Amino acid sequence: MASSKHSLISSVNEKGELTELLQRLLQIPSDNPPGDTTAIAEFIQDYMSEHGIESRIITTKPGIANIVATVGDGEPHLVLNGHLDTFPAEVGEPWSIPPYSGKLKDGKIYGRGAGDMKGGLAALLYSFVKIAETKHSGRLTFTGTSDEETGGEWGALWLLDNDPSVMGDAVLNGEPSGLTVRIGEKSRVSIVLEAEGKAAHGSFAGYVGENAIMKMVHILPLVADFQGTPARLTPETLKLTEEVMKGYRQQYGHESETMANVLKEVTVNIGTIEGGSEDNIVPAYCKVKVDTRLPLGISPEEITEMIASRIHAVDPSIKVSWARPPQIVTESTYSGIEAGITRILAKNHQEITDTSPLYSFTSGGTDCRFWRKRGIPAISYGPRVYAMGGVDEHITEEELGTVAKVHLGTILDYLGSGNP
Repeated sequence: MASSKHSLISSVNEKGELTELLQRLLQIPSDNPPGDTTAIAEFIQDYMSEHGIESRIITTKPGIANIVATVGDGEPHLVLNGHLDTFPAEVGEPWSIPPYSGKLKDGKIYGRGAGDMKGGLAALLYSFVKIAETKHSGRLTFTGTSDEETGGEWGALWLLDNDPSVMGDAVLNGEPSGLTVRIGEKSRVSIVLEAEGKAAHGSFAGYVGENAIMKMVHILPLVADFQGTPARLTPETLKLTEEVMKGYRQQYGHESETMANVLKEVTVNIGTIEGGSEDNIVPAYCKVKVDTRLPLGISPEEITEMIASRIHAVDPSIKVSWARPPQIVTESTYSGIEAGITRILAKNHQEITDTSPLYSFTSGGTDCRFWRKRGIPAISYGPRVYAMGGVDEHITEEELGTVAKVHLGTILDYLGSGNP
């Protein structure tokens, strides 16, 4: 490791400034919904300004603020990406540590978004500022995007459609990967099912009216049967899937011994059911939202047609549609293990942790898919998150430091590599 790179990496969090940065980010609520990221975008802009860096806040809808900044010029061009919004803190049970405290306790940093993904965001922002203060080759762009938790239409996707400066040659994202090199993700398709009936007095049920809820009851088991539908894999994608299952197992193996199989199968979650007005009225309408996650080899259009065909064989009147606009619905995406950014990140992980890198996919969704759809390699590297989406979400201070060190090393090596 070159002396200048070693010196920069060795200084990470020497005075606790990285931990403090994360704590300050956690103290700014950015729950989605409602998705208002104005305050956190302004904080990041002020933080950059304190370090002599100009940035732009781009508000794509009221309250949805994205921030972009670039240092350096020429090639290669690396884009750093992290999202500003988080899951809501209110989940129906109390936190033992206040969700916006950013409290450091026993080596753990607590708060809503500590893992998903203000920890990774802090590491990226910290690294961006450090690189800006260092002589370096190439161009480095920071993108703090919003609307990620609700699909990304007004965040990363909007920027890519409207701001050429965020394209880049590769993307480094800070989503919580459990210190694995995350190169891909399953597709998410949110499917809406709607049944229409005819209202009537509840005492006439079975004689007049038509119960929309009962229509749905009859077809939901058909939808649930798609759980476990196997991926359609080529020899190449089978080999890749088995490789990334190793990293997935490291992150989530504690949840279930067979958890990694999720990368080889369709998952189906019947998430919400709405219908009816009172128990003494035959319901005229019922709506169900179904979350499906797709492995490699099955497209969003294909799973939707499979489900619709099965439903319509029983009840042709059920409407089947997507809950999200088609521009944010993508097939499963990944960047190759041999991509330049992947190799450089894996090398830095090994140098800094003294462990062999594991590659992984996520069964969730990230902004990376929008860059991959444009042919730009995009990978994630972040800490292990505990209680993501639940109460007392936290990461460890040690892993926060590790992530920042790997980010710094990766950025320096990538920018100095020409155009890998």
